[in-house]
Amino acid sequence: MLIPLPGSWPWPTAATNTTTLLLATTTLASPMPSASFGSPSANSPSSWFTILTKHMAAVAVAVLALALMLVVVLKYCLNRKNRRMQLRSASPNIPLGSAMCHFTLEQVQAFTSHFSGASLLGRGGYGCVYRGVLPNGEEVAVKRLDVGSGQGESEFLNEVKKINQVHHKHVVSLVGYCREGSERILVYEFVPNGSLQSHLRGGGQSTLPWEARMRVAVGSAKGLAYLHEDCHPTIVHRDIKAANILVNFDFEAKIADFGLAKSVSESNQGESRPVGTFGYVAPEYALGGELTPNLDTFSFGVVLLELITGRRPVGSTHNSLNDNLVYSTRPYLTQALEDGNFDSLVDPRLQNNYNPSEMARMVACAAACVRESAGCRPKMSLVIFQWQELSLSFVDVHLVHP
Repeated sequence: MLIPLPGSWPWPTAATNTTTLLLATTTLASPMPSASFGSPSANSPSSWFTILTKHMAAVAVAVLALALMLVVVLKYCLNRKNRRMQLRSASPNIPLGSAMCHFTLEQVQAFTSHFSGASLLGRGGYGCVYRGVLPNGEEVAVKRLDVGSGQGESEFLNEVKKINQVHHKHVVSLVGYCREGSERILVYEFVPNGSLQSHLRGGGQSTLPWEARMRVAVGSAKGLAYLHEDCHPTIVHRDIKAANILVNFDFEAKIADFGLAKSVSESNQGESRPVGTFGYVAPEYALGGELTPNLDTFSFGVVLLELITGRRPVGSTHNSLNDNLVYSTRPYLTQALEDGNFDSLVDPRLQNNYNPSEMARMVACAAACVRESAGCRPKMSLVIFQWQELSLSFVDVHLVHP
């Protein structure tokens, strides 16, 4: 009896195919090919070592790149945190915006030539405005509030808070500020062509053409519509006037000076009297009414009357009855629209060079904006819509008649 050897199971039986056994024997007997020098097989130790080395190198590079990225991010976050802490320590009551810069007094003095007379652009109620040039070549307007003015300090804080919330083509942008020692300085984008007031009543200025007046009116309306209807909460400027509407050389308007601006949500807390400029203040607000966008609408209507007539809001005549622009022109607005004759209203310096259809729209909008009843004044978006319409039916029905 045959006993199979270990490792040789299964042992072939008598029925095993002889040919198959012969083939298996021949195959097993064949010698294994020898590996050539320098070309290790896939299973050789040197091959595995090479592959492992490559993988380790790739992992090391990835870990190093990730570590460098983490270092950069951490450094950026620390610098940002330190910067914000520095700004808070310098101006603890001012909300910080990523687009707003904090300038040192030395920096402001450098780009205004130490507040030289040659850089002076004008003087307002609470300080002087200078032209400046930043190191990158950008022109700016620098508003330096009078030192020691309590009201100026309050305006400074309020203006930074309010204007830092708004970003619109027809609203002037705040570039940065300086609050160092007793200095309170605001740095704005530079609007190169002065204020609307300077073009209407400035000495030596040529007559403002009708096309420019229309462009200023529409741009100002769009800026106000943004403040009233697109900002949340709603912002009321409270000092809309020709001096606070700046224009560039294309007479694109930008609303400026947010020192008196308030959010509707702030109400009138802490105020003992109305604020604003005489001649532009809405009657209900002058009597202690609530804070609403209708205040700005009335003031904007006064600006429209200035554009139409070329007259001042107050003090245009020696007759006390005709001293106020709104009350002296209000009776003529509806009459002019009814008969289409604007001769009694239009600025004589225009010499009748205006578009009658556009004039009718501006007169109608002015009449609606300066209504005695605040609730009957239109929204600024409605005023803009009116200028874009071709039909005067909307004017007749909704804007003219009280």
